[in-house]
Amino acid sequence: MRKLKTCLWLFSLSCAIIGCTNEEAVLPINDSIDAETETAEETVEEEEETEPATDENIISVEVATTLVANDLEPHPMQDVAKPDYLETIVDPSFGTIIRRISNAGNGGVIKPMYSTIQAWNADETRMILYDQTNGVHQLLNGMTYEFIRNLDDVRPDDLEQLFWDFNNPDVLYYLDASTDEFVKYTVSSGTKDILVNLKDVSNCSGSISMGNDVQMMSWDSDLIGFRCDNNESYSYRISTQELVTFNLDDVNYTAAMPAPSGNLFYHNVSSYDANGDFKARLNMTKPEHSCLGQMADGTDTNFSVSFDAGPNGGCQGNIIAYDLNTGDCLPVISEGLGYAYTKSGTHISAVAHKNPGWIAASMIGFEGDGQALLDQELVIAYVSPGNVELYRIGHHRADEDEFDYWGEPHAVISPTGTRVLFGSDWSGSEDGTSVESYVVEQPSFN
Repeated sequence: MRKLKTCLWLFSLSCAIIGCTNEEAVLPINDSIDAETETAEETVEEEEETEPATDENIISVEVATTLVANDLEPHPMQDVAKPDYLETIVDPSFGTIIRRISNAGNGGVIKPMYSTIQAWNADETRMILYDQTNGVHQLLNGMTYEFIRNLDDVRPDDLEQLFWDFNNPDVLYYLDASTDEFVKYTVSSGTKDILVNLKDVSNCSGSISMGNDVQMMSWDSDLIGFRCDNNESYSYRISTQELVTFNLDDVNYTAAMPAPSGNLFYHNVSSYDANGDFKARLNMTKPEHSCLGQMADGTDTNFSVSFDAGPNGGCQGNIIAYDLNTGDCLPVISEGLGYAYTKSGTHISAVAHKNPGWIAASMIGFEGDGQALLDQELVIAYVSPGNVELYRIGHHRADEDEFDYWGEPHAVISPTGTRVLFGSDWSGSEDGTSVESYVVEQPSFN
């Protein structure tokens, strides 16, 4: 990335955020899960020696106590030193607190699993990162971010396919890479319960997959989607052991994914009902990066990037919310709302199941230098039918130059919507040294 100017003017954000500080967004704290904690030094390299003070790390800026809705003013990215492990910086352009929560070491990568997959457990006392360097998932304390242990006793079919239970903070699920068994895993004890063998239940003679771009289970943790090769797509309901085959013209190497309610599914450019039958054609030209979630009123929604107008016109923008019941759209970020054309490298996270309506996104941008509106930015948005409030919360300082796919930020919103996790190789003097994980702690978090 380009070296940016280091001079900084102080500012104070003055407009109060609407809705982000309501009672539903208060973080529940329950650190009752007992697990033997290893020190981070046992699994990661020692922290790099602190460099002498430079202009990057003597910058001071006021911490934002509120966020500004629908702000279209320029907030160009400025140089700031990468924080030490478990330390914070204040984003110079937005006044938000950003904390580094990993220590991969030179050339290493520790980052979020993916934007569509919840990193935190149900009460946010635990969280998972992926250590790409060593090919293992890490379990962290979800509040202090301290390393607990490697999850080297689980073998998910793909690195993104670890699913926290939406209610029980001590349980996660995964498809075993070797056996095709869907497993319930108790984190504190390491106990594994086999719920179903997906190959057996579907009589699949080929390969089982939950992808391509995998989504979470239904928000009652009862429904999953999967496919057999490129032949059939299925759903399986754990509580009733019911298998449903979807009526698809073309599986397209993608499994139909359950919406939060469990009543609808998304596949390609259409939605389907719980019986696997066609429900609605979404007004989109083709599938792009997207995440299933809900609007504030509980409407099942596909939040998607859209580079082109839909077949019925409109529905083009950086983030478009598609109602899975009707196929109609609501622009969240679009040229019609005053933003530029859709940014490249956009990933959306709509998994704030404790606070529906809140989503997050990260954009890399075509220039990648953080000077233009939304370029290199992290945002959150509150989406309800007929109304959108967008808040810009920081620059992620990430690119693909040195680490390709692993350098993408892949922002993930927390269950309460009060924190946003992202990965970054951190532009500036340490650009490309390592990919680390960071958390934006919003004003509503504290």
